[in-house]
Amino acid sequence: MTNKLELVVESATSEKLTFEVRKMLNLGRTARDPRDTLKHLEELQRAGIKVSKEIPSYNPKVRDRITTGNKIEVLPNSKTSGEVEYVLLFNDDNSFYVTVGSDHTDRELGKYNIVLSKQVCLNVISPKIWRYEDVKGHWDDLIMRAWVKKNGQRQLYQEGRLVKILRPEELIEKARLRVTGDLKGAVIYSGTFPIIDGELCFSPYFEMELLDEHRGRHIKHIYNAEPITWFK
Repeated sequence: MTNKLELVVESATSEKLTFEVRKMLNLGRTARDPRDTLKHLEELQRAGIKVSKEIPSYNPKVRDRITTGNKIEVLPNSKTSGEVEYVLLFNDDNSFYVTVGSDHTDRELGKYNIVLSKQVCLNVISPKIWRYEDVKGHWDDLIMRAWVKKNGQRQLYQEGRLVKILRPEELIEKARLRVTGDLKGAVIYSGTFPIIDGELCFSPYFEMELLDEHRGRHIKHIYNAEPITWFK
């Protein structure tokens, strides 16, 4: 089984990259401030979602459960939602890229089994990526945001600087505790920010952004979760 993503590396110039996904891991509860971790846990608990005490949390995913597309399919009448995360993609153990992504999750299934709730939905990732070395020096200043639509109106859903989440080096250290072998071909999701109003939103529309104010550029991606219509 292979899964290849067609990406564009944005640096001094743009170049195409075919990236073969070999491993995928969604990390969670990676806030530097324990209070932010507690806020996110409370959001999940209010929605009836089963949460463990593991910090960070580790959720392995089958490697074909990821897309750069603008649409994902979900089951009819399911309650799913996205959450913005930074994403690391590894050329090898010492060289990696960064972009923005969403850990889209079935929240009803999450009441029974978190790992399975993440398998039934695709991870989403922007096809635009940056070299980590290009942003390493001002990493903590990068801004990550997400928007949803409520009653047809676009609304800011999550926002924060990456100083609030573990740096990539720390994230990698955590991942190595559970990932065997090298990291070549690995895709690692970072965990997320608390929701601005504290309530999960099951909007099919999800917009996410990683903003680099130092270089005056950003990565933005929009997708919609669409229920299948061919089954009755």
